[in-house]
Amino acid sequence: MTVLTPSILWFLGALSIPVIIHLLSRFRIKKVEFSTVRFIKQLETSSIRKMKIQQIILLLLRMVAIAFLVMMMAQPVTQGMLPGWLAAEQDARLVIVMDNSASMSVVQDNLTFLEQSKREVLQILPLFKEETQISILQTCPPKIIFDGKSNNPALIKSIQGISSMVSHDNIWKNLNEILKSKSIVEPIKECVVFSDFMKGPDSLFLSGISQFEDWKFYFIQPQRIFDNLAIQSVSSLNRIKTMSQLVKLNVRVENSGQLQKPNIPLELLLNDHRVGQVVSEFEPGKEKEFLFQAYPSKMGIVQGQVKLPNDDYSLDNIWYVSMPIMERIRCGIIGGNSEETSMLEMVLRAIDPQNKFLSIETRVQPELNRLFLDDIDVVMIHNPSSISEEAVEDLENHLSSGGGLIWFQGNGGIEDFHNDLNTKIGFPNFNNLMNAGQGFFTTKIMVENSDLLQDLQVRNLDSELPEVFQYVKTNYSIKEKVHWALNNGDPLLLEFSKGSGTVFYFSTLLDLRWNDLAIRGMVIPLIYRLLVLTGTDEINTSSVEINSPKWISIEEKMLRNKWEVVSPSGRTEMIVPDYDREGIQISFTNELGVYEVFSNGELFTAFPTRLHSFETLKPRMNQTDFEYIIPNKQTQWLTLENGFSQTFSETRQGKSLWKIFLAIAMVLLIAETILGRPNPVKMKGSES
Repeated sequence: MTVLTPSILWFLGALSIPVIIHLLSRFRIKKVEFSTVRFIKQLETSSIRKMKIQQIILLLLRMVAIAFLVMMMAQPVTQGMLPGWLAAEQDARLVIVMDNSASMSVVQDNLTFLEQSKREVLQILPLFKEETQISILQTCPPKIIFDGKSNNPALIKSIQGISSMVSHDNIWKNLNEILKSKSIVEPIKECVVFSDFMKGPDSLFLSGISQFEDWKFYFIQPQRIFDNLAIQSVSSLNRIKTMSQLVKLNVRVENSGQLQKPNIPLELLLNDHRVGQVVSEFEPGKEKEFLFQAYPSKMGIVQGQVKLPNDDYSLDNIWYVSMPIMERIRCGIIGGNSEETSMLEMVLRAIDPQNKFLSIETRVQPELNRLFLDDIDVVMIHNPSSISEEAVEDLENHLSSGGGLIWFQGNGGIEDFHNDLNTKIGFPNFNNLMNAGQGFFTTKIMVENSDLLQDLQVRNLDSELPEVFQYVKTNYSIKEKVHWALNNGDPLLLEFSKGSGTVFYFSTLLDLRWNDLAIRGMVIPLIYRLLVLTGTDEINTSSVEINSPKWISIEEKMLRNKWEVVSPSGRTEMIVPDYDREGIQISFTNELGVYEVFSNGELFTAFPTRLHSFETLKPRMNQTDFEYIIPNKQTQWLTLENGFSQTFSETRQGKSLWKIFLAIAMVLLIAETILGRPNPVKMKGSES
């Protein structure tokens, strides 16, 4: 226990008043004449002794009553975070941290967590003395919005002006920056943090903070969320997206609230049209997965969203998607001779006989000295005899900008291929030519549910796998994905990535002397899938987290176009391309939704943003998660609820005890009055 007004304790000297009165009363002697003294001995052993004991009890009651009245006026409190009498006499610093990130927009009792926090900050400010130096920090974007005394009129406006954001915050890094400020020299240091504490601090939180043990921390968190369904993720199960191909989306939904949710509709919308819906029940703390399948509504960039009904936290009720549906692929064919290029061109013409979405360019170039691929989406290289350093560099630039490559390896000598093909692009190492002699090698599928073979319109897939007569033995690593392998374990079809581009590598040629793939029924749908997978603009349309930069790759010939980006709210920004890297970087992704990129006024691509993983509602941190960083003696954990300001005051300076001391003093005075009142019976007897 401590007292807030210790100077009042000087009045404890009043305890001497009953003692002085008692002592003076002993000198006041009243003479009474007796006719006989024969009963005096009996009085000494009974009534006189009882009277003396009564007087001592009355004396003690009066002294204790006075002591309790003095303690009442000294404002006694239980032991809080601060010794109240000491804090009142020294300079103090108060740091208030307001978390205004996305997760603080949860609505409860018609107020968001942030609005509740702002209301309570205004309630607790009068608890601090006027001389206290106050610093208020918001976390999104990190900024000290006020630094001054509590009597400054700008203080209230600064607090009221804090608005909720959809961004992620790094609350502990921001707090570290302000706590280690050299301008904080006051002996009394307090820090109040209003947040939902989705992530705890690490050891770096303490770095640079001098006299950290002098700080007192109050961590204030909202009550648990009651009603919330959250879309945890939406992922595409198929990489091939065309008008004739079903788009398959896997959706994970979790009930992170406390309320049982029956008959909840989950909807899929593509270009503002509902194309799928499911109704389900969600138990608290449980997660469910759903599979949506739908045909795209148009060619080009399709925008969509998976949607739940509104609840206490609306930001995780919609997941935005953007996907490219193949419209036109510019395909280049480079072969060792005209027969090879003719065969590949014949396959492509069979895929697109009316020339609707394939633009084909052929070259006979057995030795790859230079490759000019600026106007090519996908290049098919068949049986090269050599490749130079310059050609490898051209190929690397093509892949880094999102282009695709389909490579058929022939029996060219390894010494004729520049080392950069392996070191820079990541090609597997190929060795000697393997020949089956009079027999053949069979093919087996290595990847279950492969995108290449999924929903392939072939009656019997196993019977359509090629028989291989000769191939180039290839050594591969874990970075390469083996789709097909021969019965001896050697790879036949590999996939790997370079930058944002995709490479499909065949260790055999499309030649009847090497295999019978050219006459198999699966060759045309297989090549079609390879073109779509390598030519799809998945990189430009992939999602990014809120406030993360987005890179859009563009062709060199389009660099001088007028580039504009339209945010989900309709705000338009002009973007200047990076001519060296051949693309544009978009850094203002601070809205939740789909951003559209326009080139000379026409839609070029679109990409969605998503909530940061730390802003999806998860189990919160608690005191045990912090104790290894911040000792328990320096922290207090409170919850935003009714009567918070009173709870905060009692936690900070202790619970007020003056009412208890007053009640005890009154009981003692009543007892003294009852015990010290005259006895009427005895008084009447004495009169008679």
